[in-house]
Amino acid sequence: MATNTNTSAPGQVFTSADRIRQLNEVDKDVARLIHSAGLAIQALTNARTGDSPTDNSLQSHQARFKEATSQYFALLSSIDVRLRRQVYALEEASILAPDSTSSRAGDTAGTSGAAAGASNPLDISWLNSRKDTVGKDKEAELWAAARGFVEQIGNPGGKQEKMEVD
Repeated sequence: MATNTNTSAPGQVFTSADRIRQLNEVDKDVARLIHSAGLAIQALTNARTGDSPTDNSLQSHQARFKEATSQYFALLSSIDVRLRRQVYALEEASILAPDSTSSRAGDTAGTSGAAAGASNPLDISWLNSRKDTVGKDKEAELWAAARGFVEQIGNPGGKQEKMEVD
């Protein structure tokens, strides 16, 4: 596992290069996390592995699965902690508003800076509220399909297709 460069004396200031290096280490660990998930899934199958092609017993599969899942959860926990530290650093630098993470952490929504009216421009609900034509477009599409269906039923002399139901 990569060394944790976030452990430091209280009050130590990290430079932008340090933060980027830390994020690069997190990125590498995400790749290792996916690899360990793949190993765990592979341990559940009868696929032969390169390390022990002759040992295909249930105990061997269980041991490989336990090892892969323990590595997976250790990496997941480490990545979670390091990403949270990066978010806190962004909040301290006023790059990210503190209210954007308070609802995810289980805090009450009223205690954050949300009362000030500040919105996070990356909030998906805010982005979706900017364009309301999606619902109108879908409604028009459904009305057109309904109109075509009614015209097809109302035309007894024309060619009618048999509807299939799943």
